[in-house]
Amino acid sequence: MDPRLRARIEIETLHELLPQLDHYGLLSLKPGCPQADVDAAFRNESRRLHPDRHIAGAPPEMRTKVNEVFKAVNDAYRVLRDPDSRTRYDSSRREGAFKVAMEAKKEAEHDDAARQDPNKAPRTPNGEKYWKMALTCIENKDFNGGVMQARFAIQFEPDNAVMREWMARWQAEAEARRKTGGNAYRIRIG
Repeated sequence: MDPRLRARIEIETLHELLPQLDHYGLLSLKPGCPQADVDAAFRNESRRLHPDRHIAGAPPEMRTKVNEVFKAVNDAYRVLRDPDSRTRYDSSRREGAFKVAMEAKKEAEHDDAARQDPNKAPRTPNGEKYWKMALTCIENKDFNGGVMQARFAIQFEPDNAVMREWMARWQAEAEARRKTGGNAYRIRIG
């Protein structure tokens, strides 16, 4: 592969990944690495990603991407080279991971409660509006209407697995009622 094309693909990929990479990832380091590794990694990455190596003859948007990537590498080095700022950065990373874990735990508890009580399933105001209409239909034994309203609610909360579980139960009940004509004692002839 042409080295310029490979470098361009690498820069574009790094630019797309910037929001997801932390300072260690930008410098290709593992958290907790020795301080000497930070300096060596910065020298390697700054040499490899320096704008002067990539902007000659590049379109303006590529120049912007190269500069943003190089600036991010410099920012990462600025934070990680100083032991005090690195300690603060590491603790904020841990706190962020802790907050994400707590949010996931809270969401799991919400989902567990919602599996027991369908009134607790919605997470958004619009989802709740249609979900309440679905529950009203279900209370009135209108399972087809409940499924229809549940589908509207799920459009506002497509990742809500609990709503999908309740809707599947209601669909099964609607299908069972359709097969029996709504009357369990009806006898079919022919």
